[in-house]
Amino acid sequence: MNRSFLASLTAFAIAGTALALDLTPHYVTTVVDGIPIRRPCFVDGDKKYAVTVDGETQLTGYEGSAIFNFSKFPRAVMRLAPSPLKPEIAFEGEPLERYRAAAFGSLLNGAEAPVLESEMSNVLPINQWTSQRFTFAYRFTGAPMRESVTFLNLDGKQQIVLQIRAREADFATVAARAEDIIRRWHEVVPGTESAGN
Repeated sequence: MNRSFLASLTAFAIAGTALALDLTPHYVTTVVDGIPIRRPCFVDGDKKYAVTVDGETQLTGYEGSAIFNFSKFPRAVMRLAPSPLKPEIAFEGEPLERYRAAAFGSLLNGAEAPVLESEMSNVLPINQWTSQRFTFAYRFTGAPMRESVTFLNLDGKQQIVLQIRAREADFATVAARAEDIIRRWHEVVPGTESAGN
């Protein structure tokens, strides 16, 4: 291959990467009814997608993913990460086994005797998203835990993984809070950002 062809391929790959959704948390300040509101957001090319978190939720970035810690619930966490699979892989038939295997593989390191308790389709029917959720029970350092792993197609080209983990007794409450954050996912409307973003 000649150098110009390789340079073109490299530029194309970099451009493709730059347009992918970045799940590292950023922040944006928007003005709503004259009031500036600072929210975490995720960047996809020239678009920004904001979410709303409360004072009891800590958001950090880790290795290309977003980690939401719920301070009132020990061991409770939500993680948004790039998916190892693609939206073209259907949530049905034989390909579904690939999702099951990926879900098992993403469980907390040290999860003891994980059991797949349920599978559900389209658990977040907003923004024209499609999804497949796998919910597991296991023990971790002796404590009973629950974890859901949801493969979420944001569009025809991008899929992320949404994981929610908590102690068994806290899981329903933590899952409701985590899903409320995701349901508030919205594109930042151009022109609503305040100066300095």
